[in-house]
Amino acid sequence: MSGQTILTLVLAYKYAVLIPIALLAGFPTGMAAGVAIRLGYLIFIPAYGCIMIGELIGDVAWYWIGYRWGETFIRTFGTFVGVTEESIFRAKGLFRKYDQRLLISSKLTTGLGFAIPILFTAGMTRMPFYRYMRVNVTGQFLWSGGLIAIGYFFSDLYLGLDTAFERASSVSLFLITMLCLVGFARYIWSRIIALN
Repeated sequence: MSGQTILTLVLAYKYAVLIPIALLAGFPTGMAAGVAIRLGYLIFIPAYGCIMIGELIGDVAWYWIGYRWGETFIRTFGTFVGVTEESIFRAKGLFRKYDQRLLISSKLTTGLGFAIPILFTAGMTRMPFYRYMRVNVTGQFLWSGGLIAIGYFFSDLYLGLDTAFERASSVSLFLITMLCLVGFARYIWSRIIALN
């Protein structure tokens, strides 16, 4: 789902779509909500809560799928959702030493494609659910707030610019910043995996 589609849905249906879109689309929803807050279509606290709830529903679902069906799920559906025996093997090795740090870094970087195996492995390794939720809620609070702030302040900057060149420059700056953040997150992940 593209960022434009998400923003269109949020502007049209407001809070009614925030939870399901956050569950299905993930991080672009937070930035779209920030834009909608800046434009006056949404109020900060309810939007923040809806986004957190939507993403946390997914986290809970992956935990319980791992807890209840673990190996059977991997053999049957793993390739469809990016959960392979190799990724679970790597995640289990890391989980034995760094369970909370791994969960929080996964949440703050959306796992860079490794989030589902981490959440799934938390269930498979029987990490206590209260501890799992405590870490995920903390990470989600920071992550959702950051995404809403990016959407809000970027739209504020964008709306304040007058010429097409200024707007194109601000979009380019935004994309470069996002690429730098992704690069930094990949570096952090490589360091975490190297610890195993």
